[in-house]
Amino acid sequence: MADFILEARNYDSLVARFGDLLEGIVEKTGRDIEATAKQIIIQKDIIDTGATLNTTESRRSIGADRFTREIGPTTDYAPFLEFGTTRTAARPFMRPAEETHRKPFLDAIGQVMQRA
Repeated sequence: MADFILEARNYDSLVARFGDLLEGIVEKTGRDIEATAKQIIIQKDIIDTGATLNTTESRRSIGADRFTREIGPTTDYAPFLEFGTTRTAARPFMRPAEETHRKPFLDAIGQVMQRA
Protein backbone atom coordinates (compact mmCIF):
# COMPACT_ATOMS: atom_id res chain seq x y z
CA MET A 1 0.00 0.00 0.00
CA ALA A 2 1.36 3.45 0.81
CA ASP A 3 4.22 4.33 3.10
CA PHE A 4 4.89 7.57 4.89
CA ILE A 5 8.61 8.10 5.25
CA LEU A 6 9.89 11.17 7.02
CA GLU A 7 13.56 12.02 7.16
CA ALA A 8 14.78 14.40 9.79
CA ARG A 9 18.13 15.81 10.72
CA ASN A 10 19.03 15.55 14.40
CA TYR A 11 16.68 12.59 14.76
CA ASP A 12 17.83 11.69 18.28
CA SER A 13 17.26 15.22 19.49
CA LEU A 14 13.80 15.35 17.94
CA VAL A 15 12.84 12.00 19.48
CA ALA A 16 14.10 13.11 22.88
CA ARG A 17 12.04 16.30 22.75
CA PHE A 18 8.95 15.24 20.80
CA GLY A 19 8.97 11.44 20.68
CA ASP A 20 5.85 10.92 22.76
CA LEU A 21 3.96 13.54 20.76
CA LEU A 22 5.08 12.05 17.43
CA GLU A 23 4.19 8.55 18.58
CA GLY A 24 0.75 9.79 19.57
CA ILE A 25 0.23 11.29 16.11
CA VAL A 26 1.28 8.02 14.45
CA GLU A 27 -0.98 5.99 16.76
CA LYS A 28 -3.99 8.27 16.22
CA THR A 29 -3.51 8.32 12.47
CA GLY A 30 -3.28 4.53 12.42
CA ARG A 31 -6.55 4.22 14.34
CA ASP A 32 -8.20 6.82 12.08
CA ILE A 33 -7.13 4.98 8.91
CA GLU A 34 -8.35 1.70 10.39
CA ALA A 35 -11.76 3.20 11.21
CA THR A 36 -12.13 4.79 7.78
CA ALA A 37 -11.13 1.55 6.00
CA LYS A 38 -13.76 -0.33 7.99
CA GLN A 39 -16.39 2.28 7.08
CA ILE A 40 -15.51 1.90 3.40
CA ILE A 41 -15.66 -1.90 3.64
CA ILE A 42 -19.18 -1.60 5.04
CA GLN A 43 -20.30 1.15 2.63
CA LYS A 44 -19.02 -0.69 -0.45
CA ASP A 45 -20.46 -3.97 0.84
CA ILE A 46 -17.09 -5.71 0.61
CA ILE A 47 -18.27 -8.11 3.29
CA ASP A 48 -18.59 -11.78 2.43
CA THR A 49 -17.51 -13.67 5.52
CA GLY A 50 -16.58 -10.57 7.51
CA ALA A 51 -12.96 -11.68 7.81
CA THR A 52 -11.53 -8.64 6.01
CA LEU A 53 -13.55 -6.26 8.16
CA ASN A 54 -12.75 -8.13 11.37
CA THR A 55 -9.01 -8.37 10.72
CA THR A 56 -8.48 -4.79 9.56
CA GLU A 57 -6.51 -3.09 12.29
CA SER A 58 -3.67 -0.75 13.10
CA ARG A 59 -0.85 -2.59 14.80
CA ARG A 60 2.74 -2.04 15.77
CA SER A 61 4.98 -4.40 13.85
CA ILE A 62 7.09 -6.80 15.84
CA GLY A 63 10.55 -5.32 16.01
CA ALA A 64 9.47 -2.00 14.49
CA ASP A 65 10.24 1.31 16.12
CA ARG A 66 7.51 3.13 17.97
CA PHE A 67 6.80 5.37 14.99
CA THR A 68 5.78 2.54 12.66
CA ARG A 69 2.32 1.03 12.25
CA GLU A 70 0.97 -1.59 9.89
CA ILE A 71 -2.61 -0.89 8.99
CA GLY A 72 -4.83 -3.28 7.10
CA PRO A 73 -6.46 -6.67 7.03
CA THR A 74 -4.61 -9.93 7.50
CA THR A 75 -6.69 -11.97 5.07
CA ASP A 76 -4.73 -13.48 2.19
CA TYR A 77 -7.24 -12.24 -0.36
CA ALA A 78 -7.37 -8.59 0.77
CA PRO A 79 -4.99 -7.44 -2.02
CA PHE A 80 -7.39 -8.92 -4.58
CA LEU A 81 -10.22 -6.85 -3.11
CA GLU A 82 -8.08 -3.72 -3.02
CA PHE A 83 -6.55 -4.00 -6.49
CA GLY A 84 -8.93 -6.34 -8.34
CA THR A 85 -8.09 -9.31 -10.52
CA THR A 86 -8.51 -10.16 -14.17
CA ARG A 87 -12.03 -11.31 -13.27
CA THR A 88 -13.15 -8.81 -10.66
CA ALA A 89 -12.95 -5.04 -10.41
CA ALA A 90 -10.92 -3.40 -7.69
CA ARG A 91 -12.81 -2.39 -4.58
CA PRO A 92 -10.23 -0.22 -2.82
CA PHE A 93 -10.66 0.50 0.85
CA MET A 94 -7.14 0.95 2.21
CA ARG A 95 -5.91 3.48 -0.36
CA PRO A 96 -8.90 5.80 0.07
CA ALA A 97 -8.61 5.52 3.85
CA GLU A 98 -4.91 6.43 3.73
CA GLU A 99 -5.60 9.31 1.34
CA THR A 100 -8.26 10.69 3.69
CA HIS A 101 -5.80 10.95 6.55
CA ARG A 102 -2.60 11.85 4.71
CA LYS A 103 -2.98 15.66 4.94
CA PRO A 104 -4.07 15.75 8.61
CA PHE A 105 -1.11 13.48 9.46
CA LEU A 106 1.39 15.61 7.57
CA ASP A 107 -0.10 18.80 9.05
CA ALA A 108 0.25 17.41 12.58
CA ILE A 109 3.85 16.35 11.95
CA GLY A 110 4.55 19.76 10.40
CA GLN A 111 3.29 21.50 13.54
CA VAL A 112 5.69 19.46 15.67
CA MET A 113 8.57 20.21 13.31
CA GLN A 114 7.81 23.92 13.49
CA ARG A 115 8.32 23.72 17.25
CA ALA A 116 11.74 22.21 16.65
